[in-house]
This record gives sequence, C-alpha cells and structure tokens, in this order.
Amino acid sequence: MSEDRISDSELNALVDGELDPARQAEIEAWLADDPESASRVARYRAQNAGLHALYDDILNEDIPPKIAAASQNSRAGVPPWAAMAAAIALIVVGAAGGWIVRGEAGVAPVVQVAATPRIDTQELMVRASMAHVVSHEDELRAVSTSGKAGVGDYLADRMGKPIRVPSLESFGYRLIGSRVLPDTDGPAAQFVFADETGKKVSLYVRGEQADGVDITYALADDLSMFYWNDSDRSYAMVTRVDDEQGREALLNAARMVHGQLSR
Repeated sequence: MSEDRISDSELNALVDGELDPARQAEIEAWLADDPESASRVARYRAQNAGLHALYDDILNEDIPPKIAAASQNSRAGVPPWAAMAAAIALIVVGAAGGWIVRGEAGVAPVVQVAATPRIDTQELMVRASMAHVVSHEDELRAVSTSGKAGVGDYLADRMGKPIRVPSLESFGYRLIGSRVLPDTDGPAAQFVFADETGKKVSLYVRGEQADGVDITYALADDLSMFYWNDSDRSYAMVTRVDDEQGREALLNAARMVHGQLSR
C-alpha cells in the first residue's frame, strides 16, 4: 500500500477508532512495515490516554454558577455561551480526538533528562487554547499611556516576578491588552495582539519549572500554536491559521518573541 494514500486525518481516525474494519486492517498492516509512523501513532494513543486521565472528570462536572450566569449576557456581538462552547469543544477534541504534537518546521525538541521534570504539554495547550477562545477586548487590561512599561509593571505586581512584554508590531499586530489568569502553579499571564482586520494572536505564559523545550508545533481543532519552555516558564503562541504560509508566519513570530523574552 502506498504511503501517500494515508493522511494524518486517517491516522487520527485510527487512533480514535473511527475507521471501518477493512480500512483499519489496511492501515495497521502498513504501520507494521513503517516503524516511524507506528511510533507516531503510539504517541497519539498515549496522549489520548493521558488526556482522558487528566480531564474526563472535569468534562463531567457541572458548569460553575458564575460561568452559567455569564452565558446570559452578550459581549461585543459574540454571545459568551458560544465562546464557552468553543472552549469546551477544544477540551473534548483534545480528549476524544487527540492532540497532534510534534517537533516540526525544522525545530527539534530538546532531549529531556529523565531526572528533570518534563513540561506539562497537555495542561499548557488546554489552558492556552481556552484563554485564546474566551479572550474579549473588554476583559483585557488595555495598554495605557505608560505603554509596555505599564503593562510589565501591572503583570509583575500580580505574578510576583518581572515579565517582559513582547512586541509583534513588525508582523502587523499591536498589543491590545493583557490579563492575569489562574493556573495550577500560580497566576499566568496572557498577552493579546490584533491586526487591522481584528484577527487575534495571543501569548500565554505560565510558571513551570522544567528542563526546557525548544519551539514545538501543536494543533487542536482549528487552533494552531507554537509552545516552548525556558526552564522557568512555559509559553504558547496561539491563533487560527488557514494554510502553511500562515503556520510559517506564526513560527516566525514565535521565534521573534522567544528571542525577545530570552534576552
């Protein structure tokens, strides 16, 4: 069987048990002769199992009263229930369909040392995706007359340590605001940028002691992100991209921000 007949969508369908028996048997036979693809499928299955273990209980919880009440209001022409539904759908896709995570675009992940904690990629991706989906300009702290310095002071005061404020102006995106969000290991920061058409790019920053991870690509539903870790913090740059050119632009933006924050 020719490899070009098997798409990523079919491999994900195989992992999720959505193929008809005949096609499943064909792909399983092909994987038996392709160790690299078989290893990739095994990683997808392991990610599925990990996400089920982490989030199945959360998916079955009742919606908190504050969120349920907020869903009755409308904001900026987008009903909050729609944004919340999209955010919840991302978790469902992550748990049921699997996250596609792999070092790509010529950037190889750092080899981890067994004794050093690994970055919690599932936690980072779920939180960064949800934060991107439910971010609205009226919920963000706007960039004041004090500019980036004021944004940095505001976030440092609430996060307990200094944080650099990145810029995407050379990519046509201006910083429209920031906010502090709760996370498992303390407060996280989110920067939100927008271009002239209103398209958003967000950067999620959470404290996380890890061995460090180079810029790595991830995909969940229609959201793309590049994430990395600098041993003290993890970062995820998130947006929606329509094609390979858009993904390449997001990678270049992530590389630039990585350089800005690591100086």
